[in-house]
Amino acid sequence: MTGAELSWALRLHDWSNWIQRQFDTADLMEQRDRIEQAVVEFYEFAHDLLERRRHNVGDDLISTLIAARYEGDRLSDTELVNLVLNVLVGGVDTTQSQLAHTVRLLAQHPDQWQVLADQPELASRAVDEALRYEPITPFTARIVLEEIEYRDVTFPAGTIIMVSAWNANHDGVAYEQPERFDIAAERAAKPLTFGAGIHYCLGANLARAEMQEALAYLPRRLGLIELDGEPEFGSVNGIYQLERLPLRFG
Repeated sequence: MTGAELSWALRLHDWSNWIQRQFDTADLMEQRDRIEQAVVEFYEFAHDLLERRRHNVGDDLISTLIAARYEGDRLSDTELVNLVLNVLVGGVDTTQSQLAHTVRLLAQHPDQWQVLADQPELASRAVDEALRYEPITPFTARIVLEEIEYRDVTFPAGTIIMVSAWNANHDGVAYEQPERFDIAAERAAKPLTFGAGIHYCLGANLARAEMQEALAYLPRRLGLIELDGEPEFGSVNGIYQLERLPLRFG
C-alpha cells in the first residue's frame, strides 16, 4: 500500500481531478493556471508527507521510495515527489474506468464473455485487447518547449499537441484487423495505452493485475451478461469514463 490515509481522500480526489485535466485539450488551454496550481499544492503536500514519513518509516510504498532515495538508487528529490504524485493521483478513476469499458465491450460480445468463463487463463490477453481497443486515455497532451519540425510541419514553442494512443492502437500496419475486438487474437504489437519509454505508466503492472483478477472472476460469477440499455459515455478528453453502464446478468 502507499501509506495514504483515508482522511486525505477528498483532497487527493480534488487534486487528481485537476491534474488529470492535463490530458484535456480544452482545459489545458483554458484552465492551465488552475491545473498548475493543483500540481503546486500537491507538491507542497508531498514534500511534507515525505519529510514526516522519513522520520516514521513503515512498510508502505512511500517508505520504500524514501529508502531508495537515501540508501540505494539515489532518486533525486524531484523524481521522488513525482513518483508519489503519479502513484497517488494516477490511481484515481483509471483502472475502474478501463475495467468498465472492458465489461461493456464483453457484454457486446457475449461469445467472448463465455470464452473467458470457460478459459479464465485468457484474462491477460483480454486485458491487453481492451487496452488496445478502447484506451481510457485516448489522447495525451504535450506542450512544445522549443520549436520543432516533424514531417515538414513546424510546431512553434508553446504549441499544445495531442498524441493519440487510440490511433496508434488501431493502426493497420501494427495490428491485423485492428477494428475487430477479439480477446483470442494474437497481436504482434503491444498497445500504447500506457505510453512508452521514460513516460511509461508507473502503475501499468498493477492496473493489469487488477483487471486480470476481475476478468478471471466475473464471467464465472455472473454468468450470462448483456447490456440493459444504452451506456452513457463521458468525454474522450482526459480520463474517458462511462457515466452509466446498465447491465443485466444471470
